[in-house]
Amino acid sequence: MQQISELQIEPHLSYSDLSVRWKMPIQTLRIHVMRGKLKPLKLGRQVRFPLSYIRAIEEAGGFN
Repeated sequence: MQQISELQIEPHLSYSDLSVRWKMPIQTLRIHVMRGKLKPLKLGRQVRFPLSYIRAIEEAGGFN
């Protein structure tokens, strides 16, 4: 069994974090989520985007 200190927790971005990273208004990100272009994780009332997912989108040149 792994100790807690050995576990790696993946960073997640909020709408605000992603807005700054992509220089895009939060409302535009919400529209992309509503249209299914972005798929966030919903943790109760919180919405988060796994950093690995965001990097994959960036490496692919964006989303369509």
